[in-house]
Amino acid sequence: MSKRKTLSAIKMTLFLIINIVMISCGSGGPAPKEGQASKADGTVIDLKTVSKKIKDAVEFAASVKEVHTLVKSVDELAKAIGKKIQNQDVLGTDSGKNTALIAGVFSVTLDIVKKAKALQIPGSIKDQQNLTQKVSEVTTAAEAFVNKLKSKTTELAVASGATTDDNAQKAIDRNSKPNGENGAKELGELYKAIDELLTAANKLVNDAVKELTVPVQTS
Repeated sequence: MSKRKTLSAIKMTLFLIINIVMISCGSGGPAPKEGQASKADGTVIDLKTVSKKIKDAVEFAASVKEVHTLVKSVDELAKAIGKKIQNQDVLGTDSGKNTALIAGVFSVTLDIVKKAKALQIPGSIKDQQNLTQKVSEVTTAAEAFVNKLKSKTTELAVASGATTDDNAQKAIDRNSKPNGENGAKELGELYKAIDELLTAANKLVNDAVKELTVPVQTS
């Protein structure tokens, strides 16, 4: 989803949620002040503060998802090891010609590092879910993967495109070579780090929205 579409979705979500809360305001107590709303349990919330927290959480989660998608794309690229296109709906075999593929993955990984370093945690959610630590872990893992690829040019940057299937798998196929010494091990650690960060970011969104929800009344 583009940044513009994401922001539009955020605005619409906030509009709907705030209106639901306003409609659901309790009638048993004093009327809330301007910019405030009362939930059914009588709790008064500051709509501006809560709305900003939701907006910040959604925007941050969207940025994390962008990095997550790039990391996950390496799995798809790994499926092309030792393959070529053909006049069918399946890939044909073309073993031992993976140098260009590895270069493509390397380019994607450089972008992952750049976007991970650019992640900015908004002040309204900065101290929650260990976000600072989790962002740091993603950046560190991404850099470790890039550095491992760079250190293995003898195996991965073979002239005439002749990087072997085995060396390519050890670099970017974390599923078949989870302990691959050319980078696959580091890639697995990057997957774990970005999964944990995305889970934390999504939880922040859910928690922020819950601040506006009306609790179920029990008898």
